[in-house]
Amino acid sequence: MGKRMRVCRAVLLAVLLLGVLPLAAAAGGLRLHVVDVGQGGGMVLETAEAVVLFDAGQYGDMAEYLLAAGITRVDLAIASHGHADHIGGFPAVLQAVPVEQVWYNGQTHTTLTFERFVDAVLDAQTGYHEPSRGESVELGELRLTVLHPTGSAADYAGHLHDQNIVVLAEFRDFRVLLTGDAEIATELELADAGLLQPVTVLQLGHHGSRTSSSPQLLQAVEPEIVVYQAGQDNRYGHPHPEVITRVRELTSARILGTDTHGTIVLHSDGQETSIVTEREAAP
Repeated sequence: MGKRMRVCRAVLLAVLLLGVLPLAAAAGGLRLHVVDVGQGGGMVLETAEAVVLFDAGQYGDMAEYLLAAGITRVDLAIASHGHADHIGGFPAVLQAVPVEQVWYNGQTHTTLTFERFVDAVLDAQTGYHEPSRGESVELGELRLTVLHPTGSAADYAGHLHDQNIVVLAEFRDFRVLLTGDAEIATELELADAGLLQPVTVLQLGHHGSRTSSSPQLLQAVEPEIVVYQAGQDNRYGHPHPEVITRVRELTSARILGTDTHGTIVLHSDGQETSIVTEREAAP
């Protein structure tokens, strides 16, 4: 898809999805944008007081979506880990809108995409921080708490998923667990540490892969809504069928995915949640 076509699609999405929901600022609520960035991850939490970005996909889709949605600044941008399908879109975002601060776990990677990510953060002269478990930040009524990793991964030489940033976002009684590509070992560590609690929305780890979404996680967080981000007909088979089956067997959550629903926008006043999707999923 050419750049002009992507921009047109982003504008149409903003009109379609945001026009039918009350403005977060006017309603004093929160919008959670689960953006269709293809086979990648990228979500936005938006209130009247703050905008938080959690991953940015691989290409320019996220930047185009932000601009089309009228989002002119980002207070905090979190890069969960160094894989291209989560950080590749950050240079475009950093060029498109001012970003106050970037969080990343510090682990280095050898790809050109990672080098471009680092260069973009430096060129933007934004704040930079490597968060640790237990840290929290309050942006108005939106509170973010870091559950993983336990510290900087700058000296870690293992798999990029191992030190993936996991964040609990809370707005009044609305809670979202943002998992990125965290895998089962991390989920079990969080469960053993007593850090998991019931949430309104769970992001399935690793695009709904069988490497994530353990029974222990699902039973601990008891989600009302489950979301995942995966490209249509992607070559990985995400989401894996056994994961969707597990979610259905262990929870009563509504399941929404960008491969079938396109971009998904949830609006909450902290109590009630409404959902609008780009398209209806096939029965």
